[in-house]
Amino acid sequence: MRPVLIYPPLTDPTCGYHSLCYLDSYARAQGQAAATIIDANIEAFHHSYTDLPYDWLTRQASVPSAFDDRMSPGAAAAMRLRAGLVSPEQTADAVRVLRDPLRFYDYSQYQNAVETIAGWMNTLGAAGLPGQFHNGFEFQPYDRFNSSSVRDLTDEAMLARLSNAFTPYYREELLPRLVAGGHDVVGVNITFVSQLPFALWMARLIRRALPDAFLVAGGTEVSDVWKYALDKSMVFQIFDVFDALVVGEGETAYVEILDALDAGRLPSGHPNVRLHPRYGIGRALPMFKYEQLATLPTPDYSTLPWEQYLSPEPFVYYSPTRGCYWNKCTFCDYGLNGDSPTSPWRQGPVDKMVSDVTAISQFARFIYFSVDVLAPATILRFAERVVESELDFRWGAEIRLEKYWSVERCRTLKDSGCVSVSVGFESASQRILDLIDKGTTPAQVSQTIDAMTQAGIGVQMMGFTGFPSETADEAMESISFLREHRELWTFGGLGTFMLTAGAIVAKQPERFGLRNVVPYPDHDIARALSFEQIDGTLDEGELAKLEEAKAALTSNDLGRPWVGGTDCAHTYLYQDRYGMDILKVVGPAQPDRAARYVLNGTLIRRPEPEVVRQYQYFYWSGRNSSDRPGRFAFRRIDGRLYLIPDALVPLLQLFAVPRDLPAAELALTGVPPSVARQAWDFIVGRRLVRPEPPGSPSMKLNPPGAADGPGLGSGPRFRSSGRPPG
Repeated sequence: MRPVLIYPPLTDPTCGYHSLCYLDSYARAQGQAAATIIDANIEAFHHSYTDLPYDWLTRQASVPSAFDDRMSPGAAAAMRLRAGLVSPEQTADAVRVLRDPLRFYDYSQYQNAVETIAGWMNTLGAAGLPGQFHNGFEFQPYDRFNSSSVRDLTDEAMLARLSNAFTPYYREELLPRLVAGGHDVVGVNITFVSQLPFALWMARLIRRALPDAFLVAGGTEVSDVWKYALDKSMVFQIFDVFDALVVGEGETAYVEILDALDAGRLPSGHPNVRLHPRYGIGRALPMFKYEQLATLPTPDYSTLPWEQYLSPEPFVYYSPTRGCYWNKCTFCDYGLNGDSPTSPWRQGPVDKMVSDVTAISQFARFIYFSVDVLAPATILRFAERVVESELDFRWGAEIRLEKYWSVERCRTLKDSGCVSVSVGFESASQRILDLIDKGTTPAQVSQTIDAMTQAGIGVQMMGFTGFPSETADEAMESISFLREHRELWTFGGLGTFMLTAGAIVAKQPERFGLRNVVPYPDHDIARALSFEQIDGTLDEGELAKLEEAKAALTSNDLGRPWVGGTDCAHTYLYQDRYGMDILKVVGPAQPDRAARYVLNGTLIRRPEPEVVRQYQYFYWSGRNSSDRPGRFAFRRIDGRLYLIPDALVPLLQLFAVPRDLPAAELALTGVPPSVARQAWDFIVGRRLVRPEPPGSPSMKLNPPGAADGPGLGSGPRFRSSGRPPG
């Protein structure tokens, strides 16, 4: 067989995912031929700014979508505001910054690069459904596409439109390579829901190019579709072009597929393999096989295209455990878990962990333990062995907040190379913690994160509000806890509770004061459930106040997959470089009177009130905008919109060419220094202007004929008088 394993868009471009490496390494250990591994996610991104004709892309972005009628005209116009004017050349330079071992760690240059790439992805998204990409590599189609609807997931016109900017890569690079390689087994790994629609369209094109190939899909998202499908017969409506699915863990299932096809038979002997119904082979019981971790070889990561990822060095994922040893939390619902919150707990022996990381560390200096959780005694023994062996690498993981973690033990972790840990503290209300069955107390949480911080290990905090029956005061306890312990954690924050079908809460709704626990309308895949609280919920005012307080917990707003995103490669790289001073480096920008600043976006006419309202609904901007009336707005290079007072327009105009703040003040007339300083605080802090990177071209004001309407460059020029123009 000539297998190829493909990782589709759209997901994290900063490092390679480990799933395909695990599959291929295990298959090779069982005597199968090595697979060709293609990361189509990163390849499609690079193709977009190096080979895709820019005029074609901008034309596609300006054509109204046939699916815009799925939302109001105001909402559609709000989505189009995200697409800015980023050139392929600017994108290429941003990529160079993120790969450069020096420029990457200059946070100003880093922010410039991330914002530029986000802006470029907005333009790519506009060629599909405007606004479909958020923060660069998050898929957010909002009301126009439902990833839980069989109708949408089988709508070829919709799938083609979503992938519009990627299809040239498929046709020009991917498909010719597959045909030339003579591949007869094609595996598509779909890990995240954000990849699903793009994988489905890509698979249709592969099927047309390779009609006789055996096409199989696997990965966490495939398992989730199977797990949450309200009607299992719908699953192969979604995956109709595939011959088989792997539902659950994949190493032995992948080998069974290869062995069976080698022998000229269908792969029907493995419980995790689901053949398409057209083969007439079904399985009465939903049986699953869980892998024995001690039998898995050390994963070989060298087959991934590390030179293409948007990071200065490799960052690899390694999974020495699966499942969770606690396995009690009532909100939890991970994997194919049967009657428990997670899949069965398994961990490899410490000797194997040490042997694996010894080999992996020859290839990559950063290893992230991609697991639900690591057992305390095991990870401590591992750390002690690493110290004894004098291995030199950096690592991080998710752990439980146990009393076990004294300062001395945390220092052993630090000595072994631990950079940061992620912890799910969930809530600071003891009543909510007890309902969750977390097995912790706020005092215990405080003690553990203090011990980690004393040892020099960064702590990323994860929690949520909105657990059933939680009051506004209890939600504020979590917010207050994070505020009061701000010096003891680096990144993280509070999300919002989401109920899923496999959670104990969903299985025992009366115990948690819930009723009418049902799937959402038009959701054939019940990823989340709707519910009513018997004792009522918080009112809109309380919810808005909580969301504002949650947003204010951290000043870093880049989010995944960038610095500040929980468990992200860039977060760990920065944590290792700057240690416990990291928040001083990545905090809000402060005016630097020695720096030369240039506009970081374009001034545009302020949209109609309904468009603004819709924009703020979809992209809540909080403190970023002024409530004062005005005629203009500023669209930052990453697509963020800021409503600004008219008085700020002439000040921003000064930075159409690079200029330092003292020179800008000299150009102003009649503006008191104190007012100028307030203006600099605002426009620098919100990055409406940015420090000019060495040797880079300056941003320009919106040029005549720009797609978003009349720009300032095509109208009357304003004087720098300190008064509102005109």
